[in-house]
Amino acid sequence: MSESNPFDRVVEPWEAVMGDMEATAAEYREAGWDVLELHPGDVTVLDGERYGLDVLVPGDEYERLADVAEEGTFDSYEVYRASESDIVFALAVLEDPASEQAICCPVYYERSKADEMARQAHEEGRMYTHIRPLANDEAVTFAYEDPDLFFAD
Repeated sequence: MSESNPFDRVVEPWEAVMGDMEATAAEYREAGWDVLELHPGDVTVLDGERYGLDVLVPGDEYERLADVAEEGTFDSYEVYRASESDIVFALAVLEDPASEQAICCPVYYERSKADEMARQAHEEGRMYTHIRPLANDEAVTFAYEDPDLFFAD
């Protein structure tokens, strides 16, 4: 079991989050929305000058995300959060109501490794997800004006 990556300890809860994402996406589709579901391979806490969650997604999902993000204005969002032991899970659903497009981005992080990120997010009044492909250093970044949505009590 890797201490640096919490994923090994949380496979079952993560699968539940992915199931929730699929159900949420299905609800949006039933309402006529186009939905992009992201499937992160890794999520890393960032707490330096660039803080938030670094979310690594497959290249084809990233390409679609980059196109959708460029075309839309995703300034509305919901974040659903749960925790299991020291791991926090969240599903960010970003919406562009004008084009009826949604992006579902599931994330996870170890609470014990996120103190500095949480402090920065609260100090700045903004939380970020930086979504990127493995192949390069490009990223699509989303800001969330209510950092508390990502942090467990």
